Amino acid sequence: MSHSQEHRTDSLVKRLNRIEGQVAGIKKMILEEKEYADIIIQLNSTRSAIQKVSHILLEAQTEHALMHVSEGADLDDEMKKLQKVIAQYNKMN
Repeated sequence: MSHSQEHRTDSLVKRLNRIEGQVAGIKKMILEEKEYADIIIQLNSTRSAIQKVSHILLEAQTEHALMHVSEGADLDDEMKKLQKVIAQYNKMN
């Protein structure tokens, strides 16, 4: 694994850990019967954090595809993989 991949993985894991904390906080808010508006604010914050992780992964797939093509990988294969990731990304947004 390259240094940039390790850095990206560490960053993604930290983001996912924060998201887990946000979800736990939302669960606690519901159990404590907090105001719905406050819960929705936290849900929107969590959704934004998840979308950011998705965006980072899309960028990583793009970089990965370009790097593989520059190293001689089949362009059509890499495009299919990238299109699949883009399609999944678009379902989130």
